Amino acid sequence: MAHVLWLLVGVLAVVVLDLGAGLSGQTAVALALGQGGYHRAATEAEKTLDRVLRLSEKDPDLVAFLLATPQYKARAGKDYGRYVTPRLRTDLAALERATVAENCQGKYLDGELCGLDYNPLTCAQDLADGAYLYQTASSGDGRAEISYKWPGEKDSLGRFTLVQDGGVWKIDAVTCLP
Repeated sequence: MAHVLWLLVGVLAVVVLDLGAGLSGQTAVALALGQGGYHRAATEAEKTLDRVLRLSEKDPDLVAFLLATPQYKARAGKDYGRYVTPRLRTDLAALERATVAENCQGKYLDGELCGLDYNPLTCAQDLADGAYLYQTASSGDGRAEISYKWPGEKDSLGRFTLVQDGGVWKIDAVTCLP
């Protein structure tokens, strides 16, 4: 019991010192608990990113839309463009085309994996077991640079640039990390 109390006192002291240094409360707690500044989605940009990443896991049409695959069919009520900028869609569609060109001479072939074999938003083939963790490196003037990782993982899986468009956060760039 005394160990837990001293741990809590130590965390509180670190949080107070970090808050004095200008860090957010959630970032200060994450640092104090050894999460390297990663925390559950807290800012509006992080919450937007989290919603889109989770949607991309549940709705394969979102990924097909981003990659501009022939399998994508527009459906009423599915405005995927509200989540991303045209630049991101152009970049991901170009990546998909290059992958298809490399793997299948530029054409989708029945029974063959010609395009990307991972979700280009989550930078993974699998689904996370828990909440994603985020770290905003910079934010201001309608732009945010955010890294994310899976719970229990040491390294970040991806970096994102989000921009505000008409007061709404949209993903503008994704960099998947090794």
